[in-house]
Amino acid sequence: MIEYFILGRLLFRAFRGGSAALWNWRWFWGAIIVVVFWAAIDELHQSFVPARTASIVAVGIDITGGIFAQVVIALAYRYRKK
Repeated sequence: MIEYFILGRLLFRAFRGGSAALWNWRWFWGAIIVVVFWAAIDELHQSFVPARTASIVAVGIDITGGIFAQVVIALAYRYRKK
């Protein structure tokens, strides 16, 4: 979960680029979409590794970490705005 939190934060920052704006819905949703895709691909990869098993629950936990990162960013933006 922590790894996907960090991934979500870095993706948001990558989508933001050099923009002067602090927060945008497109960056928020773009980061979430990539986190969902990456978590699913990671579990698919694990299904081919003999010592590992794939789990839909693990995908959900990973996605939760990415969404939590976006919520933290949105709350930080809202706090800064006030």
